[in-house]
Amino acid sequence: MSMIAEEILAMVAILLAPLVIMSLTFIIRKKSQKVTELQRELDTRNERPAIISHEIRTPLTLINGAAELLAEGLAGPLTDQQRTFVTTITENTTQVINISENFLIDAKLKAALPLERQEVDIREVVAQTARQMRRISSVPIHVDAAGGLLPIDADPALIRQLVWNLVNNATRHAGNGATVTVRVNNAEGGGAQLIVSDDGEGISRDDQEHMFEAFRTGSSRRPGTGIGMMVAKRIVEAHDGRILVDSISTQGTAIHVILPASPREEKE
Repeated sequence: MSMIAEEILAMVAILLAPLVIMSLTFIIRKKSQKVTELQRELDTRNERPAIISHEIRTPLTLINGAAELLAEGLAGPLTDQQRTFVTTITENTTQVINISENFLIDAKLKAALPLERQEVDIREVVAQTARQMRRISSVPIHVDAAGGLLPIDADPALIRQLVWNLVNNATRHAGNGATVTVRVNNAEGGGAQLIVSDDGEGISRDDQEHMFEAFRTGSSRRPGTGIGMMVAKRIVEAHDGRILVDSISTQGTAIHVILPASPREEKE
């Protein structure tokens, strides 16, 4: 190639360079705008379950409260059939309220909002949850939480939901004739050990592998959304704890949870 041709090509390149840069800048800007739009749409879609859950929780809570007042006989004595209807209302509204709470907590944890930590007596939380659960479940629930105050530094609302999810999962999936037992012990090195077990049908290995995935209900006799155990795992992890499943077919299942006494960053 001659010297003149090379100079001409160099001049053309110099002249075209601004156009190329402008074109690339325009393409990058359009791509960035599209990514921003997609992110906003994704955020909106992720927020919808929490918004819906928040909106339906209040009316369901009112319905549930009214049903409990009827069950207590404050509106007059009930026939056996009426009491059966009221029990059905209470059980099912409680389950839906619980699903709503799980969606709201899941949204909070995904947003990485700071936990509202304070001293929580895990033994008292277990006792309260067992009393509430016995009102809506026919499965016997035993509590082994003898001892004095067992405090952990935790978010009380999340810990209550954790215990509820574990006990609720056990009562729903243990099988006919099973008994659920909730144990609370001092954890080695400080903190609390929570064990929710049943003497029911057990969980298959395949179901155990997907136990903490939403909408994977496995071969349960009473399938639900599966979100309860997923949220339970996230609550435990948010408190720097550990959760594991121990199950043997036909011999029952035990969920083990270790919750440290205080957050990891305060120990370092």
